[in-house]
Amino acid sequence: MPSSISTAIQAETAQLIEQFRAGNPLGTPLNHFLARYLPAPYKVSTGQAVDSKQNVSPAFNSLIHTASDHVPQIPADNLACVIDIHENLGLEGLRASYEKIAAVKGLEKGPRAKTKSGMTPADAVMGIVLAVESDAPLEKLAEELELLNTGRPYQLWTDIVIVLTRGTITYACQFPDKPVGDWLPPARAGTMLAPMYLHIFARPHPQFALNRMCSLLLPYLYFFAPEIAFPNRNELIAGAPTTGMTIAPYQLNLKGEMLPVPPELRFNQFFLFPLGFRAEDDEGNVLSRVQYLPWQDGGVVRVSGKLPIEAFLVFAGKEALSQPIIRLPDAQISGIIPLSKEQFVQMAQRTARQSNLVIKPDQRPKWVVEKVGDEGSGSPFVARLFLGVLNLRNQAHLGKELHEKFDKAYEGVMTGIQNIRVESKQLIEMYSFHRQKVEKGEGVKVAGGTIQVEDPIYRELRKKVEGVIGTAGRVCKDRMQDVLRTLGVEIGFLFKQQDTFEKEVAKLKSKSPELAEYLTQARTKWSERLVLQRNAIEHQGWALPRVQYVLESSKVRITEPLIDGQPVTEFVAYMVDRVCCFVEELSAYALQAKMPNGVSISEIPIAERKEEIKERFQLALVGGGMPIWVLSYHESKFEET
Repeated sequence: MPSSISTAIQAETAQLIEQFRAGNPLGTPLNHFLARYLPAPYKVSTGQAVDSKQNVSPAFNSLIHTASDHVPQIPADNLACVIDIHENLGLEGLRASYEKIAAVKGLEKGPRAKTKSGMTPADAVMGIVLAVESDAPLEKLAEELELLNTGRPYQLWTDIVIVLTRGTITYACQFPDKPVGDWLPPARAGTMLAPMYLHIFARPHPQFALNRMCSLLLPYLYFFAPEIAFPNRNELIAGAPTTGMTIAPYQLNLKGEMLPVPPELRFNQFFLFPLGFRAEDDEGNVLSRVQYLPWQDGGVVRVSGKLPIEAFLVFAGKEALSQPIIRLPDAQISGIIPLSKEQFVQMAQRTARQSNLVIKPDQRPKWVVEKVGDEGSGSPFVARLFLGVLNLRNQAHLGKELHEKFDKAYEGVMTGIQNIRVESKQLIEMYSFHRQKVEKGEGVKVAGGTIQVEDPIYRELRKKVEGVIGTAGRVCKDRMQDVLRTLGVEIGFLFKQQDTFEKEVAKLKSKSPELAEYLTQARTKWSERLVLQRNAIEHQGWALPRVQYVLESSKVRITEPLIDGQPVTEFVAYMVDRVCCFVEELSAYALQAKMPNGVSISEIPIAERKEEIKERFQLALVGGGMPIWVLSYHESKFEET
């Protein structure tokens, strides 16, 4: 159950919104709220801060500080946090607040004296932007924050953006292989080169917006004045979901600068730590495993097992032990050190020569990489049906077992779609080439009233038609059923007799009306045609009509065979296009239902899709302002949606 303080803050959030919508300014009620949770000597006031060189900050609605009551301006040394408020936050408003916060963070501050316990207090200023509502979706505000951070020292970045009716944007830190955790403003100097990612992290759950702010603000105020007692952080945020979405990742470099993670380091192709070795004793017992992770302009070493990490770093040069070691229950991780891949290998070689350990390279996975096509992520087919669906799968809450079942089932779907795309393309090109030749008088002879076709295509055309229709039918009727079943969606009735379909779709309408309507339209427009044609081929001996050749005015004209009243090339192209849409949309629909609490998907407008990866869907926060995608049937071609 949520704690009483968590519940109280939620109630105060609702009251602030109610008062604002009743026409009252936000500033005074917000400061009263803050004052109720700030122990002495903390105070909250409106105004400016000034440093020892008489540099004056912009004015803020809320300055949280430890100064006396009678100063005209808050001394920078006493300033712990500023809050810039907006009634309705847009991108321009965020930019203006960001500049104000950067200015106040840049004020001069004197050194902090250690407390009686020997702790050095925090010396930065936390910067918060707070609004009731927002013209821009929360995701767009987060993306703007990423742009504003570009080229600035991270000590000047805005720390928190709160929109009471949408959610929060904060920073989250993450050590390799570990879940994300909240991040507080760093010290103004003396950076520890910690091996962590820093993410801009957006969360929905607006009812907990002030809880989230307090859960970061109050712990920071404790570090700013360590002798003061504050409520337990977990009680402040009790009951709040932890789910959200990362917007941009950062890493420290060897100079202590927080920089965007280069694309080549965002994802390792096969595993997180690409290099490693194991240390054994004389009897072959593994004592430790040592791994290397590339990191900006340096590297990170991780050691698991019995031996201390220092036993290996001592062979990596004098600077390898210059940073504090992160000691976790299952591993030890170095700081960011000047160590390249080549130097890591040399470290392993020196360890083998200069210690009594037996050093052996880690066994590497035996990967087989095969070329599956000539298309890259710039192709909508690859970007959407391969990368796009798998990215959604990665974000959904499936668990390892379900994840593997989905992958196995979806592999069959993709294999089938790739086959019908290739065969349909070959079929269309073959017929088009043959028609052009015939119209030019090539490959045909006319003797009397007889037309002789020297290079007939009927058998090959019939073979490819049967291949496309048969595989397309299996993809829809069999393989996609398996994919959707792993995600808890049942569509088997789509391929049953009409009375059974009508009965089952009527039941579905009560709980999933959008899926019921989609399946009804799909059956009416194309899937029933495909199933009937497949059955006719496999069970009724149907064969593609022959290509017709007619002599007109001494020239031979070719007539294209029909399938269900439609020219064969049009029928095949239409069915392949429908299958691609069907697979993408039903996969996205089923994965959407498996997303974490507060996270869904949104459709990227065609004009905004990146040339290098033309994905159709992206993650979106429920209530964050982005339109949430809803499954609906359409007749647009795959590449036009």
